[in-house]
Amino acid sequence: MIYQKLKFCSSPSSRVWGGGGFVISYEPNNVTLSLLVTIHQRLANDMQTVNWNPNLSAVSDIISAIQNMLHSQTTMLDLDTPYSRAALFNPNQCAIELEDQSINERNHQLDTVLHEISDLETIMNGIQNLHQQLVEKKNKIIESINSHKRLKLALWRLPTEILSYIFVYCLPEDRYLSPASRRAPILLTRICRRWREVAVGVPSLWCRLRVAVEHNDWQKRAFCYDTWLKRTLGHPLSLALCCWTPLVRSLLQPYIHQIYSLDIDFQRLRRPECVFKDFSALQELTILNHITFKLLSSFAPLWAHLTKVEISIDKQDAFLHLLRLCPNLSSLTSHVDFLQKKSLKPFTHPKLESLRLYGEPWTSGEPLRGMFDALSLPNLRALHVWNTSIWPHEEFKTFLTRSACPLESLVFRGIVITVEQRVEYVALVPFLKVVVRNPHRKYSSYI
Repeated sequence: MIYQKLKFCSSPSSRVWGGGGFVISYEPNNVTLSLLVTIHQRLANDMQTVNWNPNLSAVSDIISAIQNMLHSQTTMLDLDTPYSRAALFNPNQCAIELEDQSINERNHQLDTVLHEISDLETIMNGIQNLHQQLVEKKNKIIESINSHKRLKLALWRLPTEILSYIFVYCLPEDRYLSPASRRAPILLTRICRRWREVAVGVPSLWCRLRVAVEHNDWQKRAFCYDTWLKRTLGHPLSLALCCWTPLVRSLLQPYIHQIYSLDIDFQRLRRPECVFKDFSALQELTILNHITFKLLSSFAPLWAHLTKVEISIDKQDAFLHLLRLCPNLSSLTSHVDFLQKKSLKPFTHPKLESLRLYGEPWTSGEPLRGMFDALSLPNLRALHVWNTSIWPHEEFKTFLTRSACPLESLVFRGIVITVEQRVEYVALVPFLKVVVRNPHRKYSSYI
């Protein structure tokens, strides 16, 4: 370090301070201050290196003190007098008075030198303190470096299985992922060679994908998507498609039998019934558009394998028809906008466990009236109903009695349900938890 203990040389013609690879010197009639600039620069460089801003003022004070001391020593004192050189002199009154004056001058000069020595000692103590603080700072930096090295070594020593498990928790919480360079899993392949090897070899990191079709850069996108899909290594795929074109079909053809979950928009499709003929492994389906009774029937071979469906249906008979087409369905989420109602044939679905029915806040009328009279769900465990306007309370009680289902959770939102009605539901299903959420308030009521 720069700040070594200063050394004082007793040369009669010069004084020297040295340390840390530099020397400060001055002679009686020639004070050299250029080296002070070097000192100041090296001090500043050291301070910047360790990011030690709080003590820069102390360093400047020390430099200023040294400069002032050097300026005050530009000439050597002439201590000789005729009386001090004479071997014998007459002790007359005038001589005695002159000698007393010389002694007073020497005492004043001695006080000045003692004061300068005290100042120099203060400066030396300040430099020692700065040196000690820099040493402590250096030790902390070394400790931090060693900690980072230990962490790096620990990460390198993690078994591949544990690192793979950690990588899974690095994925975004989005339902579907996009090939973004600054987000996992792509980001994990850009850290180091080992992380890339591990990430590429974990199929579960690559099993969710949103495919966007942009014709202006489709070749680049197709290459990226294909590389992504190859890393699934044959594992089940969950895809979101904004459309179905020959380009998309060609891209997905090698992986078509891996796709078990599909989220698709039919808005730009002329013949949507032609989409699903190759999806033999499909178990979960989300359709973002309204589906008619006729279109449901055109997908007939597909529905038999599905266990989870999210859909929007415009008629009650189409809703029950969907349940008939999906004998293995365990979860159904449906937007209800039943504009037409007619007599419904009773139907029992033995496997449905979760049913979510939601409308719009402006839904009017009674879109669910008559549906619960025709439906029996003996395995239903969770029912969520949102924004369906008037709730058919008596009809629903009959449904609970007829189904004798093990219902555990009944959640209402945007529907007026009284405390008395909730009590009646719990009386029919003893272990039922009823939750009523008001979208305009910050709390929910439970029973």
